[in-house]
Amino acid sequence: MMTDTHMLVVIILCGVVTLLVRIIPFMMISRVSLPDVVIRWLSFIPITLFTALVLDGIIQQHEGSVGYTLNIPFIIALIPTVLLAILTRSLTWTILGGIVFIAILRYFI
Repeated sequence: MMTDTHMLVVIILCGVVTLLVRIIPFMMISRVSLPDVVIRWLSFIPITLFTALVLDGIIQQHEGSVGYTLNIPFIIALIPTVLLAILTRSLTWTILGGIVFIAILRYFI
């Protein structure tokens, strides 16, 4: 059985490893001049990650069942969120708006 001190050390070390995995590649890339082709390719990564996260929220698979279902409240909240993204062109406002929209839906549903 782990003591509280051991658990705290494990949590801190996990946090350090997580930060290192995210910071070291950024530091290495920032010192290197990348070709234009690579920079253009990297510009698509945020939209692909965003799309994967959105699709993961829309399509659900329930434990013990075969097949997938649609998360209707998420889809309903997605519509005004996308409109907000188009109008504001701000990732911060889009995320905050999406959180508010889904919170309102969960409150009433």
